[in-house]
Amino acid sequence: MTDVDILKFAIDAVAEVLGDELWVADHLPPADELEKLTPAVTVDLLPGSEVVPWGADTGEYISEIISLDVEVVGVSRVQCTPVGDRVRAALHQLPFLEGSGVKSVDCPRLSTREDINPQLRVLGAAVDLMVLKT
Repeated sequence: MTDVDILKFAIDAVAEVLGDELWVADHLPPADELEKLTPAVTVDLLPGSEVVPWGADTGEYISEIISLDVEVVGVSRVQCTPVGDRVRAALHQLPFLEGSGVKSVDCPRLSTREDINPQLRVLGAAVDLMVLKT
């Protein structure tokens, strides 16, 4: 799987947990609809990835660390926090989903990020996914 495939898999997994009522994508909703569609979740790739050997002495497996930027945007942090908790739980389930290729997830609690406008608040985290490459 490519980094983009992993990103799509992660977005789909989060969207399935959150349901159709919440925006989940690699971008925010259009500016004129943003406040109506909050809380909204963005999951996007962070630049670069790290390739490391994995698999004991044989070295037959290589794993790649793919980093994602996850944000929840809403009118208040109170609105964002429960959504962020559900997003985090969904991401931690990736290793257990067939076809994900994800072996482990490092997803800290979402914390305060710089607000993008005076009416919206943002919680976010950088998430590392270890993906096995055979």
